[in-house]
Amino acid sequence: MKVLRIYHAGRDAAHRSRERALVAAGVDVTLVVPREWSSGETELSPEPFRILELDVMRPGDVNRHRYSDPGAISAVLAEVRPDVLDLHEEPFSAAARQWLRAAPPELPIVMYTAQNVDKRLPPPFHQWERSAHRRVAALYPCSRQAASVARGKGFTGRIEVLPLGYEPDLFYPGTQSLDDDELVLAFVGRLVPEKGVGDAGRVAAILAAERPTRLVVCGEGPVVPEAAGARVELRGALGRAELAAAYRSAHVVLVPSRPTATWTEQFGRVIVEAQASGAVVAGYDSGSIGEVGGEPALLVPTGDVEGLARRVLSLTQEEFARRRKAGIELAAGRTWKAVGERQAALYRAVVAGVERLPPSAATRQRARQEFGPTASTTAGARPFALPVLRRLG
Repeated sequence: MKVLRIYHAGRDAAHRSRERALVAAGVDVTLVVPREWSSGETELSPEPFRILELDVMRPGDVNRHRYSDPGAISAVLAEVRPDVLDLHEEPFSAAARQWLRAAPPELPIVMYTAQNVDKRLPPPFHQWERSAHRRVAALYPCSRQAASVARGKGFTGRIEVLPLGYEPDLFYPGTQSLDDDELVLAFVGRLVPEKGVGDAGRVAAILAAERPTRLVVCGEGPVVPEAAGARVELRGALGRAELAAAYRSAHVVLVPSRPTATWTEQFGRVIVEAQASGAVVAGYDSGSIGEVGGEPALLVPTGDVEGLARRVLSLTQEEFARRRKAGIELAAGRTWKAVGERQAALYRAVVAGVERLPPSAATRQRARQEFGPTASTTAGARPFALPVLRRLG
């Protein structure tokens, strides 16, 4: 089966794990990436699949970048002649709009979505999203919340919730034990207020008053956490191997993300990698954190810094071992190999033909029954997406 995948982040080798898993599952993959992007490799490293580079306008703008030459899109489609077109872009994005308009009407198309907030989009994005929902055979959102958004907005095709995966040869359990002399906390992500890095520092400070505590901070950004009494290590942005080692040294990985007016945590790859590495995840029950973290995670209401610290402090060795084991078991079903096999099965299903729901069935009430509620923001469950779409992806 030949699949043509379009993915703006494909210039980054770390973001090409999905394609490698698809190849291992027997899919003939051709990947299209922007010739220029704000991150990723300057020169693409070798892969077991073909990569095509095309020029784009607004490189680095996730949802508003577009391909410079529409003729190049048609040429790629004609040359590859895929059995399935896979658009790893949001349905309302400008790039997706271009590929959808160029694709032959008989070509099965699947799309990705991570949008777990039921945003009210301005024109023309609202119209582009509706058009995509009518044309696409299947969506593979990364969370049930994102699935609920798509179904509630009227998508009647097949929905297969596929998590973001990890490489088990890189992320594997350490030897963490609460009997260790020092409690090691980790924060991994952008050092910005909405990711809760300041709260992570305050949690570490509360814990340090009770026992020796170290906070390992992996990421870059403008916020520097303060954690009086705790030992703080600022490690910056780490390579994948260094990051995996940091997870294996941590007892607890903190995920205290806070919603904004237009965003809340969409998946939290950190959660999957941390659990696979034997750390217990602790954070706020906001966005998709509860869905992804599952029963093994320690969750408290958003903003309850004291409650989060006390919950971590109350962990006994027995409970820590139980949650650690459960997290490892949960992560085992989220390897890229497992994700790739499920995605390959989705491709085969859309080639065989997808039966759509009647339009009347794709309502917000039906979506809640099928997938659960969507995520909420500080502006409510259905905020306006303005003023910008840049950071929606």
